[in-house]
Amino acid sequence: MPRNIIKILEKNFSDMKAGEKMLISSPEKITEYVNSLAPGCFKSVKQIRKELALLEGADNTCPVTTGIFLKKAIQDNYNPERIERSSMPFWRVIDERHPIIKKLGIDSGKIADLRIAEGFK
Repeated sequence: MPRNIIKILEKNFSDMKAGEKMLISSPEKITEYVNSLAPGCFKSVKQIRKELALLEGADNTCPVTTGIFLKKAIQDNYNPERIERSSMPFWRVIDERHPIIKKLGIDSGKIADLRIAEGFK
């Protein structure tokens, strides 16, 4: 299993300050996190970054690698024939307008339908 890496920032980066502990996670850890979310529970990418970091004793998670690893996690778990049976309920962390949907060629209408079925507005 890939291990997380924690780095102390030497200078400000994105929404993090110098001296903070920055987690670099993995697609597997992001998949695990998303799979732990209950139906109807939405977490923004910013919330994911913060919560993953806190689980590992860091201040925040790298925004760049989080985006890359989230895309990879979705690619690895997406079932285009039966999206509702995909092994990772990624519609709990992105909505139908998220840029990653277009990059992956996923039908935004299906994402909207799944989110409505789980009670998202």
